[in-house]
Amino acid sequence: MLIMETIRKIRARYRKGESIRSISRAYNLSRNTVRKFVREREIQEQIYVRHNRYYPSLGKYIEEVNRILESENTAIKKRSFQSIYDEIRDSGFKGSYSSVCRYVKRMQGEKAKITDAYIPLVFAPGEAYQFDWSTEYVEINGEVVKVKVAHFVLCYSRYKFIYAYPCETQEMLFDAHARALEYFGGVPKCGIYDNMKTAVKKILRGKARDWNPAFEQQCSHYRIEPVACNPASGWEKGRVERQVEIARGKFFLPMPKVKSLAELNQILSSRITAYNRTHKHPQEKSKTLAEVYQLELPSLAKLPIPFVGARCRDIKISSTCLAMFDKNQYSVDCQYAGKIVQCKAYADRLVFIHQGKKIAEHERRFSRDQTYYDWQHYLPLLMRKPGALKNGAPFQGMGLPEELHLVRQHLQKQSATGARNFVQILSYIPQMSIEAVQAACRQAIQNQTISADIILNILLRSKEEPAEESHVVSEYLILKCNPISDCSRYNTLLKGVTVC
Repeated sequence: MLIMETIRKIRARYRKGESIRSISRAYNLSRNTVRKFVREREIQEQIYVRHNRYYPSLGKYIEEVNRILESENTAIKKRSFQSIYDEIRDSGFKGSYSSVCRYVKRMQGEKAKITDAYIPLVFAPGEAYQFDWSTEYVEINGEVVKVKVAHFVLCYSRYKFIYAYPCETQEMLFDAHARALEYFGGVPKCGIYDNMKTAVKKILRGKARDWNPAFEQQCSHYRIEPVACNPASGWEKGRVERQVEIARGKFFLPMPKVKSLAELNQILSSRITAYNRTHKHPQEKSKTLAEVYQLELPSLAKLPIPFVGARCRDIKISSTCLAMFDKNQYSVDCQYAGKIVQCKAYADRLVFIHQGKKIAEHERRFSRDQTYYDWQHYLPLLMRKPGALKNGAPFQGMGLPEELHLVRQHLQKQSATGARNFVQILSYIPQMSIEAVQAACRQAIQNQTISADIILNILLRSKEEPAEESHVVSEYLILKCNPISDCSRYNTLLKGVTVC
């Protein structure tokens, strides 16, 4: 096979008048080869292609290799060359591994895969959005943490939204949709998803899906028609798949260093907004994503009130008034110890309910094997066991206001029953608020009369004092003419005189 430089020299020498015989002797080529390149009108790069391929060592095993390749077409995962070679070797094949590789490559090349080609998709304004999760790493308070990032993109304008969460549970999915649709200012007609477990219970034939009931409830609330991609077909939501790559390169490399997840989301919000305002639309190259989004906005449906979705679970309260949820324990009111309560898990909080009544609420934590107390849940028990104030776990680091802290120190120094007296003061917090108790303690400190009886007396008096009521009279009820107090006017009625 001749290189292009040799072909150029042959044609140049022939143009100068040198004969084909002379050129063939000079380059040690046949005259037919020289004649071929001299007479060709268009010269192309010479590539060797082997047309006849022989696999003598395979012989009777070719049929078995073909059978393996046919079964591979219906499988989700491809077989490696080594596994094919091992299978036919176990059947008695004595040939080399390279001969098997050459044959398999040839057969795969002849069967050109149409799955390697894609059809570009076009969406109307307000028609659809695409959603996906991605896994990223950030440094929070000096510790590298794995976070899940929710990605949304409007299919027409390519307007984007991202938000980071500790995990990708269903309540996080609901919260992400509420935030994204509020950011978009409206609701598209349908949403395109992959087959995540938080949305799809079972994959049926074709595009049919058995949707998760809670996910369907959310879609019904927003009037969204969910559409699921085929399994392992990420290209069916290529816009959001591309967004994941862009966000990882622009927002997560180098690794962000923040103090909290809230700070990370503030940074992501400002950066994605700046990206939407400055990045050009791939089709409308003269406009930014934000400008095309303004054209799409009128096509979005009106945004309803946010859907507040929660994951519900029944939990039995322990004898120490603790409920276990996601590897952590949370305190509830002590009167519900040993009972079954319902826990509603939202993205940012946990609400515990018993027979329709909220009995506790905590900020949601994503640590492991930790216990989170609210000391007010244990006040009825503390009234019976005031000695637990010293070493009780819920009362360590209570974070009381300064006034209550001073009263506690004074009462404990004053008498042996100081702890019991202080507990008696604390018992009024649920019914009169901690602010009222704090004000009573402040007044006692100012008067230098710190005792439980005086503080409780101040509390009860403040409760009995009626609040000043301010009556606002409507302008329609104001008299235009004030009445006259004159009883002699009634004498005119005896004479039959009518008085206006």
